[in-house]
Amino acid sequence: MRRQYFYWTFIVTAFILTIYGGYSVFYSLNRNEHIPVLGIVFFAFGILLLIIYFILYIISYFQKKKQSNEKIAEEVKKEEVIEQPNEPVREEKPTPKVNRTSKSDVIYERKQTQSVYDNDFETIYVKRVGYGPVLRVEGNRILDMHNNTYYTIDNNTVKQNGSGPVYEISGNKIRLAFGSYLYELSGSNINKVFGGFFASISGNYIQTYDLSEKYEMTGSLNRKQILAVTALLFGNY
Repeated sequence: MRRQYFYWTFIVTAFILTIYGGYSVFYSLNRNEHIPVLGIVFFAFGILLLIIYFILYIISYFQKKKQSNEKIAEEVKKEEVIEQPNEPVREEKPTPKVNRTSKSDVIYERKQTQSVYDNDFETIYVKRVGYGPVLRVEGNRILDMHNNTYYTIDNNTVKQNGSGPVYEISGNKIRLAFGSYLYELSGSNINKVFGGFFASISGNYIQTYDLSEKYEMTGSLNRKQILAVTALLFGNY
């Protein structure tokens, strides 16, 4: 509270000195009178205080931004650390002679089970290059890490938890719920439905055509996930 009071006192003093000194100087100049030394001192000192205030404000802004990015990075590292439980010791049992399953069938079933498990529970982060993660994708759930808001892909509808439908997916296109179309997925291109080529997908990267924004995905997304992520990243237009 004291720190905030100090800043307010600092900026108010700077404005008063600048306005008073500047008024005295310009008033004397307009009347062709001798410029008061005190007015020049007040004006110069007020300008100096304003410059110092803006420098401190810029430094404070970048420090807060850096701390915010570091905090997000720490949270991501904590979530990525997965403790693997020790496997219990299995007792060897005699192989039953009846209904023996072939080795190839067992391998196929294990692969199929593992594939389903990976698709359902794999966590994929969408990171803005140079800034850090902005979205977290877990199957049909997407977390906007800026405002801690969850979205769910329910068939062809993207719903915001607690609010209802936000977007609708139709084939390779996504639009506002009960509104106009936004983006279309065409091969490795992302087009604005009413605006033409907008961005491209190359490997695990999404990049706008003007190179102003570039995002990295830590895994592969399906068509619906890509359309939902595109709408959440770039918004409406």
